[in-house]
Amino acid sequence: MKTARKHRRVPVGLPKFWRPKLAEGVKLDAKLIHHDLVHRLETGAATVADLWDWMETGYTYSQMFRLLQEDGVELTQEAEAAVAAQLNTYEPVCKRLREWRKVQLTKPELEIARLATQVFDGLLDLDRNGIAQAAAEWSMRQMAQIRGALA
Repeated sequence: MKTARKHRRVPVGLPKFWRPKLAEGVKLDAKLIHHDLVHRLETGAATVADLWDWMETGYTYSQMFRLLQEDGVELTQEAEAAVAAQLNTYEPVCKRLREWRKVQLTKPELEIARLATQVFDGLLDLDRNGIAQAAAEWSMRQMAQIRGALA
């Protein structure tokens, strides 16, 4: 007598509402790291690695913004403008890096970075349903493509 094999389906992932929120310590670390990156950019101590980390952080938070909106969180137009403004600084900053071999932000770009940092801190506090983790994974893939294109 043959027994039928039962095909078990491997779950794709946890259902949305079972995914964990970020632990408070992780949120604090993320905020401190991002503020430190902005401080390094401000003081001229930033390396190229710091610039890449800052950009990856911005991509993570922009993706968090989008995912939170899709999840029904109402976010302000001012917050959206701050996130978009930071993303718009990446091209001129990278252009200066290529031309001058120096990591440098202009005063207006630093103001944008400071304002975006405040918005990003708030996004971390709104994290739910694993959104921060999903956004971080997405931004790492984006940065790998960007770095690969520039190599």
